[in-house]
Amino acid sequence: MLTRACLSLAVAFLACASSASAASRPTVSAVGLSEGVVATQKLPYIELGALAELSVGYAGHLAAGEKLQLLEKDPGKGYKALKTALRLSGGHAKVHVSFNNLGGPVLYKVALLSGHRRLAVSKALTIYWTPLPGGVFAELAGDYASYTSRTNPSESCAAPTAASTLCKGDASSGESNRVTATSGTYPVPPGWSIALTFNGQPVCSSSEIDAHCEGTVTFPTVTATTIIPLTATMTSPHGQTIVATRLITVYP
Repeated sequence: MLTRACLSLAVAFLACASSASAASRPTVSAVGLSEGVVATQKLPYIELGALAELSVGYAGHLAAGEKLQLLEKDPGKGYKALKTALRLSGGHAKVHVSFNNLGGPVLYKVALLSGHRRLAVSKALTIYWTPLPGGVFAELAGDYASYTSRTNPSESCAAPTAASTLCKGDASSGESNRVTATSGTYPVPPGWSIALTFNGQPVCSSSEIDAHCEGTVTFPTVTATTIIPLTATMTSPHGQTIVATRLITVYP
């Protein structure tokens, strides 16, 4: 009698294992997001707080009591189940997600559940949620950089004056040097661009995720002290700008 009971339990266990192994594995992917390299890894990325569209796929048939569940993992935390409903049509579902914490890489998975039992889980999808730029730097190599904050009005080299020593620099007549425009934070959301001008002339520009560009400039040969502006400008997809200018005094 004991042997028969053990055999029954073994058969039931094998049946459950067979059912779980036979379950199709769901899939999840991002739809229409920009991609960029973050810490050597190419990832879909989007502005923090925006809506990202996900495509969920499941090739199997959902039996009675089975459902798909979307899971989200914050940086440094475990996965949590989202309340987003996944309704398949032709084996696919489209859902929208948003993220409003500090930003960074967030992982998404889709689990196939039967009651409280997890039958299968998709591979993880990583989306990088990107905060707005903190500010912008205009830098002359070997010198300090001028900086303008997006949020702190007291940190501004947008319109330097003679009194704003942190927004001023020096150079020699005829000298060549490297100049750089850099976002105050990295990475930046899609659609943001950065540009650098020297004495009103374009030096470089970039719309890449790292919001950084650089070039070489030559200061004019002057007979009297002359001020040359070096200006870095970050521009949002909606036309807002963050500007930092370094007023460089060129000496004969």
